[in-house]
Amino acid sequence: MTKATFLAAAILAAVCTPAMAQRGPQGPMTLEQYKSAQQARFAAMDANNDGAVTKEELTAQIAARMGDTPPPERVDMMFQMIDTNGDGKATAAEAEAAETARFAKLDADHDGILTPDERRAGMMAMMRR
Repeated sequence: MTKATFLAAAILAAVCTPAMAQRGPQGPMTLEQYKSAQQARFAAMDANNDGAVTKEELTAQIAARMGDTPPPERVDMMFQMIDTNGDGKATAAEAEAAETARFAKLDADHDGILTPDERRAGMMAMMRR
């Protein structure tokens, strides 16, 4: 996964939650806890509750959280991360697969527990690439 993809993932995870509580546990977390937080983020983005997120829904969610419409290229980059089949709709299964891959990449010691230090180190490493 590229630096841009991970950066987009980090932005997506941080920006697209309607409340800080939906980000999930802030301490160590298992893959299941990580995926549970992803499911809450996905549900918040799926404005029409059709089981899929479009670029428009993603854009609206980011704009609501940031107070401004994000640049289209940023939305495109983030959307490509979760719409893995390129059909213009990101399903919950596609988003979960992206989260699972991100968890595996961030879990540096591969013990199945993602610590705050691993999250910080992984995000810092992605930004340096």
